[in-house]
Amino acid sequence: MIRTRFTAPVWAAAIVFAPSAMASIVFSGDVGGSAEGTGATFSGSLDYEHIGANVGELSITISNDTPAMVGGRLTSLVFRFDSIDPGASTLLLSSTLPSMINTGSVNASPFGTFQGGAGLGGTFLGGGSPACGLAIGGTATFVWRITASDAGSLTDLSFANASSQPSLLVRFRGLADGGSDKVPGTFVPAPSTAALVGFAGLIASRRRRA
Repeated sequence: MIRTRFTAPVWAAAIVFAPSAMASIVFSGDVGGSAEGTGATFSGSLDYEHIGANVGELSITISNDTPAMVGGRLTSLVFRFDSIDPGASTLLLSSTLPSMINTGSVNASPFGTFQGGAGLGGTFLGGGSPACGLAIGGTATFVWRITASDAGSLTDLSFANASSQPSLLVRFRGLADGGSDKVPGTFVPAPSTAALVGFAGLIASRRRRA
């Protein structure tokens, strides 16, 4: 009986902790904060990993969740992040949607300047037919190289909670009414380390009482 009591909580904790420790920061479209209020929206996740020295990699997976009646394609996305390096740069390394290519630093008025991104024709506003963008219900993954002197101290939150907001901005074109929209993202951080430690304490307490 003692073995059963100890084994079950440990097994359950392993399932909880392993995914949570590696969880991405998830985001969704802020429909209310969009430029045109069309209802176009998206969701996805963001991961940053330090590769070594002054280099890191940012991965963004994004889905076009726009209602069918609104229509349109996701044609670009741009991001910003906090770094002490004024020369920090970004470069798109890979994309599962080849039509969207590296933008580099770009002005996405009225939301300001973003340090990196991907878009049709390598621009935020346009670059060919929106039909080449991400269709409703589709999902794409993009990976950028981040080069900065403080790459080793950057985290997911450096991109999600940049001092200039929004951290992420998405462009939609070719909507059913012929219009377009710019939709900022809102982030939901993964469970904090403190929360995980607290949960571990709860499991340990239950084991002692058992």
